[in-house]
Amino acid sequence: MTESGAEGAHAVHGAPARESAPVSGRGKTAFVLAGGGAKGAFEAGAVSYLVEEEGVVPDVITAASAGALCAAVLAQARTRDEMVVRSRQLHEDLLAMTRSDVLFGKQPWVAALEGTLFGRAIDHWVVERTRPPVPGSAEIGPQAESEVSVEVPAEVPRARRTLRLAAQVARALPSLGRAGRRMRGRTGSVLTLDPMAERLRHGGGGVAPIDPALVARPGLELRLAVVALSAGVLRYVTGDGRIVASDAVTPVPGPAGGPVDVVDGVIASSSVPMIFPPHPMAGDAYVDGGVVENIPVAAAAALGATRMYAVLAVPLDPPQDRNDYTRASAPLVFLRAVGAISFAERQRANLTPRLPAGSDLTVIDPLVDVVGPFDVSRGLMLLNMDYGWLRAADVCSEVDEATRRRVAEATNAIVVARTQAWHREEELWSTGTPSAADLAALARCKRVVRDALSERKGLGLPTPADAARWWSGYEVHEGTRPAGIPADLLDSCG
Repeated sequence: MTESGAEGAHAVHGAPARESAPVSGRGKTAFVLAGGGAKGAFEAGAVSYLVEEEGVVPDVITAASAGALCAAVLAQARTRDEMVVRSRQLHEDLLAMTRSDVLFGKQPWVAALEGTLFGRAIDHWVVERTRPPVPGSAEIGPQAESEVSVEVPAEVPRARRTLRLAAQVARALPSLGRAGRRMRGRTGSVLTLDPMAERLRHGGGGVAPIDPALVARPGLELRLAVVALSAGVLRYVTGDGRIVASDAVTPVPGPAGGPVDVVDGVIASSSVPMIFPPHPMAGDAYVDGGVVENIPVAAAAALGATRMYAVLAVPLDPPQDRNDYTRASAPLVFLRAVGAISFAERQRANLTPRLPAGSDLTVIDPLVDVVGPFDVSRGLMLLNMDYGWLRAADVCSEVDEATRRRVAEATNAIVVARTQAWHREEELWSTGTPSAADLAALARCKRVVRDALSERKGLGLPTPADAARWWSGYEVHEGTRPAGIPADLLDSCG
């Protein structure tokens, strides 16, 4: 059963908590965790609510891409207490991965360009152009067309600007030569997931290692979506390292069926084409399963789940875009057509498979885009985790639909105002000298958060224990608060 409404697609609100679940036959409970890169922080927050507040313990976890990392961490648990521990571990793992050296490595040809105009251009496209605009801003869609910043002040006469740009290109030429020598056979991607694989296998950098033996235990079925490039098919990696067909059940025959390490399954499922290289596994090259099945609801149903919680990382509806695509660059057109519109249609299709009679599908989806898929901003990640917690509470609470709409509006107001505040604060953190107007605008954001939290409370909806800090203090940023920014913002602004 699936509904669509102002709050996004969902079915069943406030499913009863339970201590345990059956491990065979129908009636199983599933977490279905979607892909979305760093946006997966939303899923960590939603899972925290489901496990700790609703007492949900899954028998099945199916996942793709970023959801695969979440799934592998959670799949080490079997009991409610264990699931709480793993949910909290997932939170810490994702925050540790806001250090880019813990998560990504650069391909040698990209590393050779670091510090040059061309290296900055690559970083700009991977991080900045995929970061969503600040919600509520005039510009909607991917970052507006702009040139990569070069060290040529606008006030310099045009002839001198041309000479300076030429000088920057000339300085980059030796790096271009080194990059060219390193490109042989390595041009299929920009980054690698080698650092993340190392952390998931052995721990370190704040990331706890995944224990394959715990994942492989009976009592929970795991499926990580992957796409085999040579075979040209969707497959799944299981908790005990087998590779099964697109029906999530039938073993792939021969050596192509594994066994493989579960961490290999996570890395393969997370290998976004063009950004990361295909991952070699069981005689084939694998990429992100989300390119076909980003929300593997059908796989959960095939494993006997009839009570399913699908947790998304990316909003179902792409935002309206005001860019003029008749004049846009090819990469921007590609991001819009494939990265936004096609992806949205695929997500909708993934949510509407034929399900057994009596199945309940609860969809917990973000309505606001907070972070980019390759973002490593700790403050935004924390904000997105809080958002996932709130949305899970919104969807699962037993209230009438009119109240649910009001709650969703309050949650949206909280997340939009906090995201706006984070971006304003980030700028103030860099300048350290805010104007009275800057502080007044920031204080308005805090008041919106305070009032929306009060609205939620009045409607009987829960909030995290530390929610008061969302309006009474600042969001999380690198470094300490500059001396020019008041410690108590609302008091200082009246």
